[in-house]
Amino acid sequence: MTPPHAAKTDRSALRELRAFERLLGELSAGFLGLGTERIDGAIEDALRRIVQALRIDRATLTQVSPLTGRIETTHSWAAGGLPAVPRIDSTAQAPWAVAMARAGRPVVFARLDELPPEADVDRRTYARIGLKSHVTMPMTLAGTLIGGLSFGAIRRERSWPQALLSRLRLLADVFAGVLARQHAEQQRQRALDFERLATRILGALLLGSAHDEGGIVGAGLRDLAGVLGADRVIFWERAPGGAAFTRTMFWYSADAPAAEQWLAAQLPWVAARLQAESIVHAATLETLPGEAEVDREWLRALGVRSLLVLPVAVGGELVGAFSIAAVRTACDWPDALLPGLRLLADVFAMLHVRRKAEARRHAAEAEAALWRERFAHIVRVHTVGEMSTALAHEITQPLGAIENYALAARRRVAADPPDTAKVAELLERIVGQAARAGDVVLRLRAMVKRHDPQLAPVDPGRVVRGCVDMLRGACEARDLQIEVRQAGALPLLPADEIHVQQVVLNLLRNAIEAMDDARPGAPRRIEVALDRAAGAVSVQVADHGPGIAGDDIERVFEPFRSTKAQGLGVGLAISRRLIEAHGGTLTAARRPGGGAVFSFTLPLANEADR
Repeated sequence: MTPPHAAKTDRSALRELRAFERLLGELSAGFLGLGTERIDGAIEDALRRIVQALRIDRATLTQVSPLTGRIETTHSWAAGGLPAVPRIDSTAQAPWAVAMARAGRPVVFARLDELPPEADVDRRTYARIGLKSHVTMPMTLAGTLIGGLSFGAIRRERSWPQALLSRLRLLADVFAGVLARQHAEQQRQRALDFERLATRILGALLLGSAHDEGGIVGAGLRDLAGVLGADRVIFWERAPGGAAFTRTMFWYSADAPAAEQWLAAQLPWVAARLQAESIVHAATLETLPGEAEVDREWLRALGVRSLLVLPVAVGGELVGAFSIAAVRTACDWPDALLPGLRLLADVFAMLHVRRKAEARRHAAEAEAALWRERFAHIVRVHTVGEMSTALAHEITQPLGAIENYALAARRRVAADPPDTAKVAELLERIVGQAARAGDVVLRLRAMVKRHDPQLAPVDPGRVVRGCVDMLRGACEARDLQIEVRQAGALPLLPADEIHVQQVVLNLLRNAIEAMDDARPGAPRRIEVALDRAAGAVSVQVADHGPGIAGDDIERVFEPFRSTKAQGLGVGLAISRRLIEAHGGTLTAARRPGGGAVFSFTLPLANEADR
């Protein structure tokens, strides 16, 4: 027969377990969809609720630095009147517990004398800080230790039932997932901030004059260092023969001066990597290979902690290097930044070429066209990124239909006898849906693919309808309609189709976003009209949004002027440049009754068409 006090203890433990299970469910649900800016506060609140639910004294979350490997306390909550978590060097003062965590095993004791003999150093540390009972659940991600979730009792000892420990492990897994999501979102935001900054630098270089180039580059490098947490951002020009690299365009913080040049003999491993057109990426100097010992000592003498160097080549020849260095604190720049940094390196290479080619005036027009296409490509990639939700919607629908048709076909085949006629019909439907999904992917690839501008016969009506199809998901989400009116058959135009598509997409997306601020009762539609003008074809996009302020009719085409919180302010500027490069015009006007109208013209091919 169970003693009354034991039964009472069991009932109390069961109530505690049930209450903690409810809390675990609430915490797991609460973290779903939580914005990253609120995660830290939510973690602190969760630790408070855990301490109160388990009637313990302290809960702590520690994380392992991916750069140094140090274990650092990032979140903690203690019951009233108790001291904060003491700062200790866990590796030196709790080596057994650290080894257990790295092996993925929890540290659990109800009393200090339960610790094994090999945990003698840990026992003395715990006794010194007043810890009587303790649990640490390691947090791992893809087999790698990223931190630990700890719970401690200071005022009195307590036991840790196995059922409760299993729930605490689940809780540690929840926190690991939340931290991983927070880190990924922070990295994504950093990459987006960098992307916007890089686009602004490129746009300023494209639209600015040659004598403003130095100031644009200097300000851009300063802002780039701020986004990346770097102390030195330098473009190095390689001297003839490749023996030396000289600083030409640069920014560095006041307390982190850099050498004006370096010799291949001082950084032989780095120089060899650059010559092979390979990136040098070291989050810490300790991660450099053994053969880079000479480089490591020279970089250490300069105070460098983290280094990223990209080769800059023109026509297969190394002309320089683009380096980013951290001095005050180590940085591990994510690989997601590399494409954008490569693009900036390419731009610096183009600047190098342009300076060398200033005497060759006959190449100026071709060079300008190349810059225009490079920047137009950046804007297209940015546009596709902003349209990702709509594109995902367009892809998901045919894929879902394919899955349903395939399941139905499988059931028909399994019938006795098989319904082959129906299976054939379902397979035809699958083929149709696959073609629909393929069209979306082809349109997307065409948008982001770099190409040399080239004129070819283009059907303007087909281009407009294709752009409307690409934006169908965004319109459905906003309960909008796009009406296309075409005044009879239109002739083919000599144009670069990707550039025309880019202009139409930009005008349509601007109209869709303008409708977000439309007055109540305004028609939920956008009108697109195609017609023949004098020697040209005109395309007109009209919305029912708030319209354009009186002084802004022409200012909307100014670079970096945007009414959107996240807008780059270059879409209309580059659109006008693209249309003017075709010999056409792009204008803005107020729409009678409210709204805005953007119109562009493209000239016809020959006199017969005119």
